[in-house]
Amino acid sequence: MSNQIPIATPVRTAAIVNRYFVHAKKNLGQNFLVDLDAVQGIVEAAGIEPGDQVIEIGPGIGSLTEQLLLAGGKVFAYEVDDSLPEILHNELPQKIAGEALADRFKIVLKDVLKANFAEDLAGFFDPAKPVKVVANLPYYITTPIIFNLIESDLNFTSLTLMMQKEVAERLAAEPGSKAYGPLTIAVQTQMRVDLALEVDHRSFMPAPKVDSAVVVLTPLKEDERADVGDRKHFNWVVKMCFSQRRKTLNNNLKNLLPDKGQRDQLFTDLDLDPKTRPEQLPIATFIKINEEISRLSK
Repeated sequence: MSNQIPIATPVRTAAIVNRYFVHAKKNLGQNFLVDLDAVQGIVEAAGIEPGDQVIEIGPGIGSLTEQLLLAGGKVFAYEVDDSLPEILHNELPQKIAGEALADRFKIVLKDVLKANFAEDLAGFFDPAKPVKVVANLPYYITTPIIFNLIESDLNFTSLTLMMQKEVAERLAAEPGSKAYGPLTIAVQTQMRVDLALEVDHRSFMPAPKVDSAVVVLTPLKEDERADVGDRKHFNWVVKMCFSQRRKTLNNNLKNLLPDKGQRDQLFTDLDLDPKTRPEQLPIATFIKINEEISRLSK
């Protein structure tokens, strides 16, 4: 099979699968991407340019990796499936713009949730330059990976992540929508969220039952970032506010403020209707609720 045919095509993917007797492992959430337009859309959404330092999570058999390299990226990949490094080293272009593959691509067998980025990237990436993270995330572990990256000390300019469409919609949701909730608020207080493209489930081999979407998360500047105080406490307060979505805010706040007088005071101080449902409130109001609860709980 000619290596001029991109990996992100059904014919090349099928050839690799047959050559190495490899298969997508359900327990690892693997699905091979076989839609070149979708892959190139991810690379474009990530804004990959020559010289960019790119971390890829879960490269699989290299459909996205190949296009990241061809766009000029230097790619460091985290993978947990020990059957894949050999395939990647054999199937990826051995020369990219005159450089050997080993100079442009490195893979480590490690769960990204256990990554020590400074240690792992040392000697391959320039520590003075930021990185871009690009990944086709396994559905079952999407949220932990997002928060692991956001809360890490990794110097990144963007996270371009493909995930289950439903989760992408939750990240990008606005007040008043069914998708709006604790995940929305936890991410949007730190990141700008842009829905870049949707990817049909038939773009994968094997095809999952649901569609995917690509989200670009960009860190908010210091003056744009919401001051939520103790973030762990803030996220907990927000989760409690949404503990029963169909209930009113007053109902959900009973666990946080059992004293009715304190709840009444909160609603008066914030000029809020106790019958309001949590999904109707903007992020700024949750910040005020958190501050008020912290004050009343002292």
